[in-house]
Amino acid sequence: MPDIELEEAPALFRGMLRDIVSCSDYQEVCRKLGLVPASPDVDRIEHLLSHTRIEEFNRVASDAFRHADVAALVLYRLSRIHDEDDADSEVERQMFQAISRTAVATVVAHLLEKGRLGVCDV
Repeated sequence: MPDIELEEAPALFRGMLRDIVSCSDYQEVCRKLGLVPASPDVDRIEHLLSHTRIEEFNRVASDAFRHADVAALVLYRLSRIHDEDDADSEVERQMFQAISRTAVATVVAHLLEKGRLGVCDV
């Protein structure tokens, strides 16, 4: 697995955080996480880039989320493989789904932005 360039990590972290957290909560969440705030000019650019990434992701969202949901189910079942209790927990399943969808959306959006993934309109 390739390492993230140290210089890229803070910007990548902020970008992914911005894609995950609502715009209205972003600054407060950054403060709570102890992140150094971007300058107002950089903040405006990062905000615009986030919206652009999400719009691009929306073109593939339905397919990506279908795959994320299957991955979530696989991970959920693997996490319970040694449980004696056979009862499913709908709350846990939904948590796995939310985490999986969030991770897939953020990663795919960033890869699309970098040109590492292409979207074909067929």
